Amino acid sequence: MSTPSIVSILRHQLTLLAQRSWSSYAVPGIWLGTSGRQVFSSPPAYHLLQLQEIERLAEQRGYDARQQCAGLTYNALVRHAVAYDHGPSADAEGWSTQGTILKMCSLLPYLSRLGVDTIVLLPICDRGVIGRKGNLGSPYAVRHPFRLDHELVEPALAMSADDVFRAFVAAAHMLGIRVVVEMVLRTASIDSDLAHAHREWFYWVDEDVVRTGSFTAPKLSAAALATAKRLVAAGTTDDLPAPPASYRKKFAGVPRVIAKDDHGWLGIGAQGERLRIPGAFADWPPDDPQPAWQDVTYLRMHDHPDFGYMAYDTIRYYNGVLDQPAYRMHGLWNLTAGVIPHFKRLFDIDGAMIDMGHALPKMLQRRVVSEARTIDPDFIFLEENFRLDAASVQAGYDGVVGYVPMTAHIVDELRKLVRRIADGDVPIRYFASPETHNTPRAASRRGGVQYALASWGFLRCLPKGMPFLHAGMELGEQAPVNTGLGFSKAEQQRWTEDKLPLFSSAQLPWDDAETVVASFQRLEHAITTAHWFRLFRDDDIIIPLDVDHPSLVAFIRYGPSSSVGVIVAINMSDEAATCVAKLPSSLRNIVTAANREVQSRPGGALRLSLQPWQCVHTAFYIPPSP
Repeated sequence: MSTPSIVSILRHQLTLLAQRSWSSYAVPGIWLGTSGRQVFSSPPAYHLLQLQEIERLAEQRGYDARQQCAGLTYNALVRHAVAYDHGPSADAEGWSTQGTILKMCSLLPYLSRLGVDTIVLLPICDRGVIGRKGNLGSPYAVRHPFRLDHELVEPALAMSADDVFRAFVAAAHMLGIRVVVEMVLRTASIDSDLAHAHREWFYWVDEDVVRTGSFTAPKLSAAALATAKRLVAAGTTDDLPAPPASYRKKFAGVPRVIAKDDHGWLGIGAQGERLRIPGAFADWPPDDPQPAWQDVTYLRMHDHPDFGYMAYDTIRYYNGVLDQPAYRMHGLWNLTAGVIPHFKRLFDIDGAMIDMGHALPKMLQRRVVSEARTIDPDFIFLEENFRLDAASVQAGYDGVVGYVPMTAHIVDELRKLVRRIADGDVPIRYFASPETHNTPRAASRRGGVQYALASWGFLRCLPKGMPFLHAGMELGEQAPVNTGLGFSKAEQQRWTEDKLPLFSSAQLPWDDAETVVASFQRLEHAITTAHWFRLFRDDDIIIPLDVDHPSLVAFIRYGPSSSVGVIVAINMSDEAATCVAKLPSSLRNIVTAANREVQSRPGGALRLSLQPWQCVHTAFYIPPSP
């Protein structure tokens, strides 16, 4: 007798629940591939229908669980991406209006229709309670790295978080969709359960320092700050200047006993002193003005008598003295290196994105990668690194966030990106997207939804880019998830913790986005079904076009052995733009598709004529040499 699959178990549980009496359950029509708000007789009825649709799609398309596609990567904070007001009785009956893993599973048909082949989930582990930001707390305040967040499970569903997530991953694999989970490895919530058995893995300070709010990042002198920046830029950590002695003295030794109370962990020192785990702060540069965080703390990666403090030289750019096995916190390193293998074995995830992975000690970072790939050689590793350099490749990463989501709205930066790719100076794949959960929404920038779609269409056609769709971009959402990168002080003051989905309850505009989603799907269909798109390779030739217009950016792409290519141009302006661009001598005889936006001119030139916030893709043919 065969063991039932985890998806079958989920279906069975929903079938049992469907026999009970429930209030009606509303969902956005977009989730079903239709329009308007759709009302089901019960919550189980909706989820059973979507499971049936997953099975139908899997059978129809013949998907393989490890199929490698050239599709989209979809990035989601579960509790936000599928949050929805299902009706007045939903919460009371145990069906959450917040996003849950079950609702994420039922979103898979929608994601499949978009062309998604990889899902990257923001952290889904158990969250800390003490010092929470907003009414939900940050997903990055991880209380235990091996335990899933129980609030991501529907209260009415008689299944554990582990089993529901296993079912989600299995259902995604049925559709050829890979699942990548963001992992938080160098920080923990200040009430982390790890402290119960391993108080030595944490930093401790006098209780009064925490209670009075006087714990802040250390202040370096001007000379020390300049030295620190110079040495870090040079890649050396042997003689990094330490923070002032007055700051270092704030840190106590490991308490002899600890107990949890309403303020987190209370430690009692050797002399009876009362100790607390301090909050973290922005670790680089040392003069970063951000205030200290109250919900997370840095883990203590090394045990050295002279470096028992929390600062840039002990939590990110580790002083060279610490780079010896004798000073490593071996138990913590073993646990850290085991987190991803645990998720692989238990849930069969396909990859991990490492929160600030480059800030882990180098030897530990290597262990994290190698131990996961011992289990699965094809395991995907993504890095939250904003640079595009060979160091990430050498560290074993398949892709990085990069800087494009922060700069895609700037014409000169787009031109620099095209030139850099043309020069072969991009050694690793990067997120080809105008936004992430830490940046302003693309649709909130000048040009609105038009800009968002145009920039997506432009970035989609550059080599080495990972088409990275942050949940809500395809809906034209303007509210940010977090104000981490590229926000003015006024914007940060506007978007407080109670308004940001990273910390508080919020919903995407699912009911008001049918037109935007349709536009996005038309754009994707036009690109991905084009003959030239199917010929794309990462070693394609990119030629930037020299356009004499301040708002136009354009390039040519074709394969080294192909006679077919594409001309891609974007107008980053509120006004129509027209100019003439010269073709390189090797392509002066190309034959372009007939359209009004890109027209051939005598003498090897192109006339570009674009409407405001328009991106065009024009196929061309290279005739054989006579």
